[in-house]
Amino acid sequence: MYNAYSKLLITVALGGTMAFSSCGNSDEKKAREYVDLATKLMNDKEYDAALANLDSLDRQYPSEIEVRREGMSLRPQIIELSSLKQIEQCDSAIAGLIIESNRLKESLKFVPDAFEGYYTTKALAGKVPAEKSGLYARMTPDGVYMVIASSTQKSMSTGVTLIAKGGESVSTPDIANDGERNDRSRGVEIITFMPDECDTLGQFAEAHGGIALKIRYNGAKPYEMPLPEEQAYALGEIYRASKVFRQLRLAQLQKSRLEKQLEIARNQRARTFRESAE
Repeated sequence: MYNAYSKLLITVALGGTMAFSSCGNSDEKKAREYVDLATKLMNDKEYDAALANLDSLDRQYPSEIEVRREGMSLRPQIIELSSLKQIEQCDSAIAGLIIESNRLKESLKFVPDAFEGYYTTKALAGKVPAEKSGLYARMTPDGVYMVIASSTQKSMSTGVTLIAKGGESVSTPDIANDGERNDRSRGVEIITFMPDECDTLGQFAEAHGGIALKIRYNGAKPYEMPLPEEQAYALGEIYRASKVFRQLRLAQLQKSRLEKQLEIARNQRARTFRESAE
């Protein structure tokens, strides 16, 4: 009886061990499939999918340490190749944007002032908003679009509306008279609109080619007037230039970020190689 009972215990124990071993081997095999697929995706230049596959490996099989280590060794190689590909794309975009920005600069003029200076069209360079009513488009060296509205009619204005020949219109938000951004201290009403307050004016003028636009001053004493053609043209042209300048700036920042990412990935690969050699 003792022998029979002992044999039963041994059989159960061996069965459990074999089942556990079988389960473990199965998990390792499935985990390794993630590494194999990530390698294939990397070779196919599907870098985002390859990295996502390694992320899935870490989530699905956290206990498969050895297989995950293989994935950790593979990850910086994928990031390196992905970074190189994206840097190449950035270089191409930057080259095109530089050509376009240089072309646009031919119709612009840089005006130095007490701050960082600004770009405007050659027709408006030297024109002072306080001397003539209308809208004055400007762009900072970094591509930030701004518009200054001026009125000599004392309309107590807080904002403006741009109106096209067909009746379409866009309006700025109201800027309260604070003596700074909405200043009436010199007998002329001057309102300075920030980018998110005047982008719609630039888009509107660009879409309508700066042709036959009117401006309405919104305030206690609203009134309308034809927008001078040179001002209407500048609204759209400066807005177009600001988009290109901003895109160029963002592309340059993106390239800088990718170059740092590439350096980190290469350092990780070198460190992984040294550790495996030891």
